[in-house]
Amino acid sequence: WMVDAGVVGAARITIADEPRRRAALDAAATQLTGRRTPLRLPGGLVVDATIRTLVSDSIGVAPAPWSEPVAFRRWLAPCYWPALRTSRSDLAATFPGPSGAHSPAFCRWTSSAFAVDDVPLLVEPATPRARLHIDAPLATDGLNLVGYHALDFSLGDVVRRLAEVARAADIPFTTIAATRSASPPLPGARPTDQRVAYATTLAVVTADQLPLLQADHPELFAATERMIGYWFWELEHVPRAMRQSIAAVDEIWTGSRFVADAFAAVSRVPVHHVPIPVPMPEASDLGRSDFPMLATIGARTMFLVAFDHFSITERKNPIGAIEAFRTAFAPDEGPVLVVKSMNAPRRWAQHQKVVAAASGRADIVVWDEHLGRADQMALVASADCLVSLHRAEGLGLHLAEAMWLGTPTIATRYSGNLDFMDDECSLLIDAGRVHVTDGQGIYPVTAMWADPDIDQAAAAMRRIASDPTFARRLADDARARMVMQPSLADTGRLIGRMLHGGD
Repeated sequence: WMVDAGVVGAARITIADEPRRRAALDAAATQLTGRRTPLRLPGGLVVDATIRTLVSDSIGVAPAPWSEPVAFRRWLAPCYWPALRTSRSDLAATFPGPSGAHSPAFCRWTSSAFAVDDVPLLVEPATPRARLHIDAPLATDGLNLVGYHALDFSLGDVVRRLAEVARAADIPFTTIAATRSASPPLPGARPTDQRVAYATTLAVVTADQLPLLQADHPELFAATERMIGYWFWELEHVPRAMRQSIAAVDEIWTGSRFVADAFAAVSRVPVHHVPIPVPMPEASDLGRSDFPMLATIGARTMFLVAFDHFSITERKNPIGAIEAFRTAFAPDEGPVLVVKSMNAPRRWAQHQKVVAAASGRADIVVWDEHLGRADQMALVASADCLVSLHRAEGLGLHLAEAMWLGTPTIATRYSGNLDFMDDECSLLIDAGRVHVTDGQGIYPVTAMWADPDIDQAAAAMRRIASDPTFARRLADDARARMVMQPSLADTGRLIGRMLHGGD
């Protein structure tokens, strides 16, 4: 952006396979020495480390501070104060637990923090969040369904599907929005009720996010008589911070046996496997050639890797799939690998590792874009095989959707996807266990996850490319497996029995 006038868009560039850019950066490196001084906006307003981190994680979302100062300050305040409190142990200790980030006491502190605690004047004082309406008395025949109803990512899909389950089984419910996520909004999302009407709450947020939900809505926890966490997690090891959240719930429900086993090993409250069916996804009418990035692929065998950088790049392991493809096929032998990601601008370092891994291969397409859900499903349907050499999955929703859409799958023989995948309906890749690396602060380095066999994955790719009859049979068996799932109403009846004390 600064050294190449031909680059337009985000103020970040790729240097893989760009020797002139690399040379320019190397030449400039000697200038990047000396004492660092605070970054200041026009007028002398300081940008501190917390603001820099928030903006770095929100490229494409945060308004531009120089050209949109009013919008930027409006966006900044609700993000800044929770982030500051989380990063500082003294604030977390002074304003703990449910009475935390947006309590009246904390809000009063933020109004004087500029004078007493070196907080930048750029940030507006915090204001308490709007409280939820609490019905009186609370009914006992339904549930308050809490989750990311209006956000476009996998956990949002789960809470919306649970709402469909409740409707199918005539279970009354209200909806309450969780908002602590950088994921994009879902176009056309239903408005939430923001109302506590029932004595039972089902919170579809991860265990590590539960304290934030408590901080945002302590009144929800005070009113709820039976708090159920519907939790996902990707490792067999449950970290201490997540174990501490168990004290705030009365039960744990999970969407896969893998997750149930992980929490049951450390929980003092009941843990139940409550799977929700994966419905057949609706794809748009777009074909392969309708996507500009795929316009030249034609009828070549297309392997697809699809992931969100927010879901932790190393866990999704796209580089493993790239290595397997390189092993399986010589350059331009025929097949093509499409590595489709989203949120690269906010996980730039991780994305550049993927770009570098694909370097030098014109038959590997690295493509980062947020597609609407129907178009994303059309992309999956247009592929000849979906590849997931994941290191761990709480469920593996993208694999289930590919099975519905008639796209053969290659996947690691490990974790939540084994609830619906076996050797009859997919090509499963054996894996050893290794310590976590590059878990981005989410997964502890002391934990273990899968290390899929790259040579075995390469052989699976070659089989898909060379035997269309086998690939078609695999896809047919996979679709039959998805058809055999319990219906929404079946799952709803299970939840109804559990709400009334049954198994």
